[in-house]
Amino acid sequence: MAARKPGALDGLRIVSMAEQYPGPFCTMTLSDMGADVIQVERPGGDPSRFLPAFFEALNRNKRSVALDARDPAQRAELLALIERADVFLEGFRPGKLAKLDLGYDDLKTVNPRLIYASISGFGQTGPYRMRPAHDLTFQGVGGALGERISGAVDGLPPAVLLGDTVSALYAVAGVLSALLARERTGQGSYVDIAMSDAVLAFQAPFVAADAAEDAALPQRDAGYALYETADARWLTTSVAHEDAYWDRLCRDVGLVDGVGLKRPDRVARRDELVAKIAERIRRMPFAHWEALFEASGQMWGPALPREELAQDPQFNERGLFELVTRRDGTVQQVLRQPVKFSAYDNAPLRRAPEVGEHQGESFD
Repeated sequence: MAARKPGALDGLRIVSMAEQYPGPFCTMTLSDMGADVIQVERPGGDPSRFLPAFFEALNRNKRSVALDARDPAQRAELLALIERADVFLEGFRPGKLAKLDLGYDDLKTVNPRLIYASISGFGQTGPYRMRPAHDLTFQGVGGALGERISGAVDGLPPAVLLGDTVSALYAVAGVLSALLARERTGQGSYVDIAMSDAVLAFQAPFVAADAAEDAALPQRDAGYALYETADARWLTTSVAHEDAYWDRLCRDVGLVDGVGLKRPDRVARRDELVAKIAERIRRMPFAHWEALFEASGQMWGPALPREELAQDPQFNERGLFELVTRRDGTVQQVLRQPVKFSAYDNAPLRRAPEVGEHQGESFD
């Protein structure tokens, strides 16, 4: 086995009280890059522990202590951890930790170089800031469900929790930016991440295009769609605007009268053209289209169910899947985060901790 390279964030200490999804996803990403993450759990543990596989996937590499911040002695333990930390992350509703004297104004007196990051549903300001909600609500407020609603999808929520994941990644960017600024100024800072803001910000080009009544968005092209094959597999074609690829797609599926259509016509006739392509693709099994599209150099791909992802040759070549041994000796498959470095490692090294497993360890 090759020796592990150093992590890009080796030596960075993060203390986190953020629970469930966005905060743990943020700190999981940073821990894979080498950060030492101390997860401060409530005495009963993170509420997401009732979903063991979900919890384990988000909390590998971390250490756990269980503390009740309302208890003076345990709060003192927490402050001792924060005093030696580079980053403190929390995911409560605005003002909750300030009531316990654990807000940014309190902690920057304990550690002036501290980067204090908050991930909340609607941020620290604004009329919605105290609303309780989960991901689906943030997607709705952030505008990500508009096309789903107008597309009549029977009220089914999206499969990807966009608000949780995107806010976590913006939190990673915010924390690292604040750390870089601290290298120049010596000063800590506060980072405010709202899940609804993150959903909206992630759609910047689409919001701009809608405001300009611009039909250039890729999904408005008839070549940009999802299709079912004869053997009930699914594939995508992703011709976003390219006339040459559209003509190639028409020839591949035998849609002769579509060859030569320019993008404005494809947008205007989208439903009709998609229906014609769908009818042709349903005639043959997936293997037929795979061979044909590969030979023609088409913009396409399989729409893989999650249970097949670990067997996909692309992800295996990229090393996205890793095995981590649980405390009981069983093995769990986890996903590596996708950022790759030439000089640094980015792999999960150990399993998720038990509640309070690292209580009493030295964190110097």
